[in-house]
Amino acid sequence: MHCVQESLDRLRRYRPADIVLTAPVAAEISFGLNRLAPRSRRRRLLENEYRRLREVVTWAEWSEPAALEFGRQKAVLFSRGDVIDDMDIVIASIAMQLAAGVATHNAKHFAVMEGLEVDDWGPPLGRTP
Repeated sequence: MHCVQESLDRLRRYRPADIVLTAPVAAEISFGLNRLAPRSRRRRLLENEYRRLREVVTWAEWSEPAALEFGRQKAVLFSRGDVIDDMDIVIASIAMQLAAGVATHNAKHFAVMEGLEVDDWGPPLGRTP
């Protein structure tokens, strides 16, 4: 929970207008929530945080330009032998089309994307979540 709390605290430093959510990000959040016990206190708290966040931030769709960027990025990654999850490529492609970066606990995957600004929200070196 400590890592989650740090992320929530860090998120609060941004103006809601500067935060964009996308369907793949929502899917990842849903996966994380659904891994928790259905009536657990932690799940209820995180679901409430997500609802509050969703009420105030911008939603971005996976547009055709982002889909074309996905294809370009995946081809570049493939040619270099870099394999990352398609969802990560989708998220990166949407961010790139919005001239935005990504905040992530998985900076290693996103760092291989050409032209993407990555804000590493993972634990400091030497500390595990």
